[in-house]
Amino acid sequence: MLSRRSLQRTFLGIFFLTILALFVFPEIRNVSSNRKHSAPPGSVSAAEMTAEERGLYNLTHNPYGMMLLNAKLLEKLPGVWEPEWRAKINSEDPDSIRRVAFERYGFSEATWDNKGVPMQFVVNAQGGWVQNCMLCHGGRVPGSGSSMIGMPNTELDMQTLYEDITRLTHMKGPFELLFGMSRGRTNAFVFSIELLRRRNEDLSRRREPLPMGDFKDSDLDAIPWWHLKKKTALYVDAGAKGDFTRPIMQFTMGEPNGEKIRSWEPDFKDILAYLRSIQPPKYPWPIDQKLAAEGHKVFEKTCAQCHGTYGPDGKYPNRVVPLEVVGTDPVRLKGLTKEFRAYFKRTWFGQNSWHEEEEPSGYVAPPLDGVWASAPYFHNGSVPTVYGVLTGEARPKYFRRVGAPKEYDTKDLGFKYETLPGPASPDAAPEARRRVVDTTLQGLGNQGHPFGFKLSEKEKRQVIEYLKTL
Repeated sequence: MLSRRSLQRTFLGIFFLTILALFVFPEIRNVSSNRKHSAPPGSVSAAEMTAEERGLYNLTHNPYGMMLLNAKLLEKLPGVWEPEWRAKINSEDPDSIRRVAFERYGFSEATWDNKGVPMQFVVNAQGGWVQNCMLCHGGRVPGSGSSMIGMPNTELDMQTLYEDITRLTHMKGPFELLFGMSRGRTNAFVFSIELLRRRNEDLSRRREPLPMGDFKDSDLDAIPWWHLKKKTALYVDAGAKGDFTRPIMQFTMGEPNGEKIRSWEPDFKDILAYLRSIQPPKYPWPIDQKLAAEGHKVFEKTCAQCHGTYGPDGKYPNRVVPLEVVGTDPVRLKGLTKEFRAYFKRTWFGQNSWHEEEEPSGYVAPPLDGVWASAPYFHNGSVPTVYGVLTGEARPKYFRRVGAPKEYDTKDLGFKYETLPGPASPDAAPEARRRVVDTTLQGLGNQGHPFGFKLSEKEKRQVIEYLKTL
């Protein structure tokens, strides 16, 4: 049994290295993984593989950063769980803790041989779990529950993982950082701000953080990776244009050595090629083809101007809709400061991409390929179904997803959920409170996008049936 002091050393030397590494550089230089990135096994050389094949291998086998967890540490976490969670563990099943931990934190089984480690991590040479891009962009397909690379992780709860670790070790990080207010969403851009403001332009560390203005916490819903092939700009505000390779490397800032981060760029060029090859999952339930054909006509009159057309001759406009027109929650747009946008452009991450403006005017209307599988909707995941997107009064103010990941609403197209009369009880455990989506919280508003309100009920059902075909 590990002593409390040993647990403190171990967890702080792993968890905080990844998320808060830049604040404790002197202590962690020897903890960073020194593993050289591996080449694919067998007789096929990397040079003989396509860029997409190399990218998939890099993504699933090479650690880019520092350890977050390992199997032994995961086994200690139930000691701080609520009684109802500990009761889920079958003491006669040696794999039970791992499975229940996956459920609690929103981890998924890997789609490759990952030694029992979830798809959100790569195992390094020391047996440590190094987070990868699938922490947010790898999840389970609604209905089947099967894991898929590129599926938004709508079950992730990093805040609970952080709180469990701090309860176990009785230690906290050097400052408060909110990982997310609600399950399945993350405060992703504040991570980037906090880490980048402690880097120089060449990604070497700074002793004092740069001021970045009055930035605001904001829960975000991860995008499906199958959208990337159509994108001319990254992020919901079209914040980065040009070469996407370096911008998608921001999550590697848990690695303290800036030179090492820069050395990974060729790997990420191949990773980006793989991400652009991902196809959306097909809708697995019956489709009324006559109704869908009628919906196609309604869609092209009502929705295609912003969301594009589909099929062999389909075109996606990459249209930014002004905030005063779309009317959705403004915090992501206004809370990401012009100071951060300007500094990002000057750093190594922004040298091959650019921001056309430091204060974007609106949000990008996303492609709708595989839209059935990408619930919840809007950039903050504040609307659980497509019917709610089209019908303002069908948007719940407080709701909780039920039956994840297999339960699915085929009529309204989205999550099965229960509407709640009010916010989560303050007496409930924090993990349980985060399962309640409260659209009155900062950044989680479900207002706006009124464009479907004028459709008749029949037309809405036609559009929903058509969207199942995309």
